[in-house]
Amino acid sequence: MFKYLKYKFDQSLEKNFFNLVLFLFIVSFIGIIVFAFVFYLLFLVGIISIDGAFGKFVWKTFTYFLDVGTISGESYGENTSADAIYKILITIFGVIIFSSFIGIISQALSNRIEELREGKGFISEKDHTIIFNYTKKTIPLLTELFKSYENQKKTIILLSEHETRDISVKIESAINIPKNINLICRKGYGWQKKIPSLLDFRGASNFIILKPDKNDEFLSEYDCDNEVGKTLTSLITSKDYQSTGGNIVSEFSSKQKQSLYEIFNLQNVNDVIETTKNNKHYPVFVESEDIRAKLISQAVFNPDIVEIYDELFSFEGSEIYFINTKNLKSDIKSKLNILNNKTIYEINSIFDHVICLGSYTAKDQESIKDLDIVYFDPEILWYDLIPEEGIEFNNVDGLIFIANDKQKIFDEIIHCDDHKDEIKKIEPKLDEFGHKIKIALLAENVSENRINKILINIKDTNKLKNVDFIRVYLDESTSLTIDKFQETIDYLETDNIKLELYTIPFDNWKHEQIYPYTGLSKLLNEFNCYIFAYDDIIDDDDNINNVKDNKVIDNYVLFSNFDINNQEFANTPRSFITEVGAFKSKDILERYKRNTYSPYFGVDIIDINTLISKIISTSSLDKNNKKLIDEFLGLNFNIKTYTVNQDTLETSFCELEKFFAEKKQILLGLIDYDFKDIQTTYKSSCAMPRRKINDIIINPDQRKKLFLNKGDRIITLSK
Repeated sequence: MFKYLKYKFDQSLEKNFFNLVLFLFIVSFIGIIVFAFVFYLLFLVGIISIDGAFGKFVWKTFTYFLDVGTISGESYGENTSADAIYKILITIFGVIIFSSFIGIISQALSNRIEELREGKGFISEKDHTIIFNYTKKTIPLLTELFKSYENQKKTIILLSEHETRDISVKIESAINIPKNINLICRKGYGWQKKIPSLLDFRGASNFIILKPDKNDEFLSEYDCDNEVGKTLTSLITSKDYQSTGGNIVSEFSSKQKQSLYEIFNLQNVNDVIETTKNNKHYPVFVESEDIRAKLISQAVFNPDIVEIYDELFSFEGSEIYFINTKNLKSDIKSKLNILNNKTIYEINSIFDHVICLGSYTAKDQESIKDLDIVYFDPEILWYDLIPEEGIEFNNVDGLIFIANDKQKIFDEIIHCDDHKDEIKKIEPKLDEFGHKIKIALLAENVSENRINKILINIKDTNKLKNVDFIRVYLDESTSLTIDKFQETIDYLETDNIKLELYTIPFDNWKHEQIYPYTGLSKLLNEFNCYIFAYDDIIDDDDNINNVKDNKVIDNYVLFSNFDINNQEFANTPRSFITEVGAFKSKDILERYKRNTYSPYFGVDIIDINTLISKIISTSSLDKNNKKLIDEFLGLNFNIKTYTVNQDTLETSFCELEKFFAEKKQILLGLIDYDFKDIQTTYKSSCAMPRRKINDIIINPDQRKKLFLNKGDRIITLSK
């Protein structure tokens, strides 16, 4: 019986901190009463010199118990030896009890702090953003979110399977956390039952689910997508989310996997929308592998396209805004009516600090049922960029602008009837990029699926039918054969594109060359577009693809010297496209690109992590942005570039805007290059210009004079 009672007693102390505190309190109380009773008995038998009622002995015992200094405050003559010994015993008992109290409280606080550091503390916030999974996209994503929230206080919760202290150190070592941002890390998985209450799903307004990186736990893209799907399903079906909703952005590798989980969760999503009466709670999906292939293919036909997308999709400079024209203030709406039924080109000729791209309209399912497209999202926006007719504001829901901030748009509308000077007509000499293209795709240890996606997207982007030939260079150790690509070969042949596969020893083929690398450069002279594709590398030491990106940097530097002593290099504009595995490596190559002159007509450095982070961050603020990005990446509307082919061009944005309006295109901006000849600088045997980007200007002051030189490029939007 005693053993059982002792077990129950030990269990209660182990289970709850307050049980231990209560136990010490009871022991203290009983101890004081017992000591006081003994104190009183000793007085009755004449051993103790103090006299008085029992209550006085209780109080005296309590003072000796509570304060070590009580006995030292008494004079020596007031106590007999028995008095002193007994009072010391009471004081020792008090010291033991209070030491236990202090130790327990200190340990409890230490344990609580440790729990918080391990990410076990509950969150109680409002309007916060929750990010699931720590990946290579997390830090660039946080960077973009910090920019978007720069004028407001915001709490961001990051949930990952890693130790919170390790994640905090990684983030703080990579980027500065603004004072207005409260960044909290927690440990766990998004599908665990405790997570909704731990992270306060009810108070959250944004949920971002990142696709995990491949590692020892997630061995394939299939595993990574399944983890996103599990988290998405657990989030949508949780009672907390079902009652309050929230914006969800989920990253999958491809459209196929995204559609699977979208359909699976469709009924639960519709339940949330019905409960909250908010269509914006329909999830947004980002397909990273599909976007990767689309971006590479667009860079083939439009060099430096990545630079342009970086400008448009980031929160620095000018970005895209959706203005609901039905909910404007009366004074702004009356001013806007002055522009009613004007063409997009007439509207832009009036504005000096913003660019109107077109309009958008909310469509219902009934109005699009005849189209061969399946829409599950109840809020369907129909974009009409560069509309051919005048815009009837009563027939649209809003306008799409590029501007530095939203207030600029309203200011321009308010002053739309101000007198403007007549815009001069100009006829600049411009060249459009449209020559024949021969592609060398260097794919070291790249999966069959990724190579096929790139090739298929190149064919789909080949609107001018100017791709002649593609040669895929594979590592000699590969198991891929021509049979693996037969379906793609047949597809390419519908555009008369010839495909070849070559195997080379990637570890040795370029290192046998010495400066000026003439043999290697002439070997690849037949190509005017070089693409470097890489597969994901699992990093056991979590060093952000260090090995892969060393190869990326090495290849970038090597190919940047291919024009030296190679006259044929200048015969056709050449472009260089490379993937990188992390934002740090992209930053290194961007610094190279900004500070060194390149022999290429365009250099596109594609860090899919950074670009996807930009898309996710802008989609989390307004899911209409993702739909518009899909229009660009899906080539429903094209960004085009023209090269200035005259020594100097003194003009203005307004004048160029008028020139391109006649071509039914909207002017977006320009790329200003600096040039240098390699003959003297690099001791080359032939004269040849190199270039570097001086500035990319989107939506400048449109009345300000521009001074363009030969080789500078102009960016437009066309159908």
